[in-house]
Amino acid sequence: MFAVFDGMGGEACGEVASFVAASHSELFARDRERYEEYLYELSELLNEKVREETEARSLVLMGTTAAMIQFCKGDIYVLNAGDSRVYRLLKHELKQLSVDHIAIGYGGKAITKFLGIPTDDKLRPYIASGEYKAGDVYLLCTDGVTDMLSDEEILSLIDNKDPLDISCRALIAAAMEKGGVDNATAILLRVKK
Repeated sequence: MFAVFDGMGGEACGEVASFVAASHSELFARDRERYEEYLYELSELLNEKVREETEARSLVLMGTTAAMIQFCKGDIYVLNAGDSRVYRLLKHELKQLSVDHIAIGYGGKAITKFLGIPTDDKLRPYIASGEYKAGDVYLLCTDGVTDMLSDEEILSLIDNKDPLDISCRALIAAAMEKGGVDNATAILLRVKK
């Protein structure tokens, strides 16, 4: 399992929410067999843990987006909540596998689904599955990357023969050069077999 979390900048303690989600994801992953409902069960647990931390800090709301990918016996499972994304690069084509949960208004964009959402507002993250093959490349990233770079620009930076760590650094550097108005986090991975 691989994941990126992006604490919501407009809410209190977004960095705490993302840390709580990342920490509990690691603990959960160590303790479970991988199966189809793995990410759904994990998202409910993470939502609960972020809510507990919110209440412990006497806050009304804090949250984090999530983009997660799980590999299991030839299948891939994708989960996202918010505007962090999962992409697949296949045959020089970049395809977004996640769904953005945002509403655009006069005040900018608002995240409509996130970890830490109040329990009376049922968390319904986007979950999809499919097959993966050797050679597939996956990108998980926050909106600090996608708000600065178009899909075409992202494709041009990662669809090359460079090692993945170099392509990933180039992606972050390009987002920073374009303004870098938000935290930019990215994971690039390639399926070997």
